[in-house]
Amino acid sequence: MKGEVLTGMLHPQRITFIVNPKAGTNLQKHICESVEKHLDTDRFEYDFKFTERAGHARELALQAVAEGYDIITAVGGDGSVNEVASALIGTNALLGIVPAGSGNGLAMHLGYGRDVDGAIRKLNTAKKQTIDVGMMNGRPFINLAGIGFDGLVSNRMKGSNWRGFIPYLIKSVEAGLTYTPSECTIEMDGKSITEKCFAITVANGPMYGYNVQIAPDALMDDGLFEVVILKDAPRWQYFAAVPATLNGKIYDADFVEHFTASRVRISTEGKNYTHLDGEGLVQGGELIFEMKHKALHILVPQRTGGFSRRIKWGY
Repeated sequence: MKGEVLTGMLHPQRITFIVNPKAGTNLQKHICESVEKHLDTDRFEYDFKFTERAGHARELALQAVAEGYDIITAVGGDGSVNEVASALIGTNALLGIVPAGSGNGLAMHLGYGRDVDGAIRKLNTAKKQTIDVGMMNGRPFINLAGIGFDGLVSNRMKGSNWRGFIPYLIKSVEAGLTYTPSECTIEMDGKSITEKCFAITVANGPMYGYNVQIAPDALMDDGLFEVVILKDAPRWQYFAAVPATLNGKIYDADFVEHFTASRVRISTEGKNYTHLDGEGLVQGGELIFEMKHKALHILVPQRTGGFSRRIKWGY
């Protein structure tokens, strides 16, 4: 550890913060002051880049990679993290996260929390890990992808200026009452099942935002997806199972099946409501999910009392 600190002091790492000014919580509005106050400037040389439109975070991240930055930090929600991370896949650059979105599912799982100042302080001592990246029809996701009910919710939230837990809850209840499950054929590493599904989650990580655990056994560096299927059931059963998503017991619900696979193909008729890391899409045809094993370098905060069992610790 002393050697790392000395190296950082002699050769400060270059870190850029890619800031989404329109992220869900507006916490990022004081990001410049927060970084100046809480980042260890003996170890880091820093600057900022601000997004101006959808897709701009990826462009800025690609530019930062080309310019040789050591650490490229997404300041925003899960969508911003996805954009920045997509530019770092297969490179030597490290992804950092400062949570300033609504749900912040990946940031919460990794231990960054929901506090901007606290997350910046954690960057000072965070360690490098290498994680898997999922692909859906060639598009990357870092945490979760899904089809069905949760895809509908993400599409309804898309473009909304009303962000946070309450609007997400309202949209979820509305979608839960109106969404019609569809028959899906799911192929997983040679195994095939056909089921009428309310939702299917293909998980690299375990949780949505707000600590909702949809795939509590998911590991982010094992080269495998957790495939969680919510079968057709009376609506009240879905709502009654919400507490189980908060304590890691969702697999105990009667309408839930889960599998492990490295490649998944989902076929349905008509258009599919889908999402990648919470960003809603509407797609037709089959969906093919493939894994890029250990394709992304990421900074993970150190934790008191031991490290997360979800990601194996190490370089």
